[in-house]
Amino acid sequence: MATETPAPTETVEKPAEIVEQVVEQEPPVEEWDKERAKATILKLRAEEKEVKKQLKELEILKAEKASREEAEMTESQKATKRAEEAEAKASKLETDILRRDVIAETGLPAVFADRLKGITKEEMLADAQELAKTLPQLKSAPHIPPTNPSNASQNETDAQKRERLFGRQGNPFDMETIKAQGGGVVWNK
Repeated sequence: MATETPAPTETVEKPAEIVEQVVEQEPPVEEWDKERAKATILKLRAEEKEVKKQLKELEILKAEKASREEAEMTESQKATKRAEEAEAKASKLETDILRRDVIAETGLPAVFADRLKGITKEEMLADAQELAKTLPQLKSAPHIPPTNPSNASQNETDAQKRERLFGRQGNPFDMETIKAQGGGVVWNK
């Protein structure tokens, strides 16, 4: 039994023919109509107003349902609900305190406190150490003393301050001081 296969030229289309087919399949572009666009915009605005009105009604209904459910609760159910809320709040505060302690202990910036994972302090410490490994390490700058120290000696007198800043000043009329400093006019007697 011999099967006949089509010739390769019959099954392969030319690229130009494919492009023409794709161009022919595109839907025609509609021209812009000002009136139709205006009508569409007005319709969308009306729908938006209706949705906003429905959202307000939904919020009112949800609030009424919540108040109705709370009114139907027994005193023990209300106490249980308050206890659960208090426990959740206490748990959150405890976690926040642990995070703050871990941040202070590891020296990480405070902005990373929310990124710490874990429930126990040990888990948070391990996470903080992993986080610290990924951060670039800052090189400590050499210590440069301040030019205007706030802790300057308070018992320094004005004369001592002048001497410290300008050097030891002598009597400008003392001949020995003038000669030692290399200046002045010396008159012979």
